[in-house]
Amino acid sequence: MHFVLVHGWGFHAGIWADFASHLEGAEVTLVDLGFVSGGPKGMTDWPSDAIAVGHSLGLLWLLERGEGRFRGLVSVQGFDCFCCHIAPARIAALKRGLERDPHATLQAFWGSCGAPGFALPEALNVARLDEGLDWLMHWDARKAKHELACPVLALAANDDAIVPASMSQAIWRDAGIEWSQDGGHALPLRHPRWCAHHVLEFANALSS
Repeated sequence: MHFVLVHGWGFHAGIWADFASHLEGAEVTLVDLGFVSGGPKGMTDWPSDAIAVGHSLGLLWLLERGEGRFRGLVSVQGFDCFCCHIAPARIAALKRGLERDPHATLQAFWGSCGAPGFALPEALNVARLDEGLDWLMHWDARKAKHELACPVLALAANDDAIVPASMSQAIWRDAGIEWSQDGGHALPLRHPRWCAHHVLEFANALSS
């Protein structure tokens, strides 16, 4: 069993460390999108029969850039289009904050996610973070999601301030959603065992 894990905006692949430790000896490929240094080394390739797990923007990235190289897809607080559901002004404000004071902007973002103090100021790749905000503003993978030929699992949190419950419900209602009562926008950090339990249950059902 092989998993490919892609983190969201403002994080690095280390967000998956505890989650991966609960995957019961499965092979894991980590993709790092280059927003923040200090995490484990990321890879760019993985087996086409892997189960892809994307957190937040990582799910959108898998739909846009993953080229369908997975036999199952797991959304952890992810989406197929951000600004189809959230006002673009929210991303524009992040862009302005990133230009004025990158670390203070990320500190506020991590705090709203429930992951305060995720990284030090020198770890930030401001140009790449800004590029990631462009993805959030402009990428629309609704067609790619609609055309998926593989099973899908969605995990979400009721207290998510970044991807509200209503947004998850609108995007993933056809796939069914497993809800956590809490966890903010950082389920892989806050509830790694819970996430891994549902992902393994999904993966085992695909293998049976």
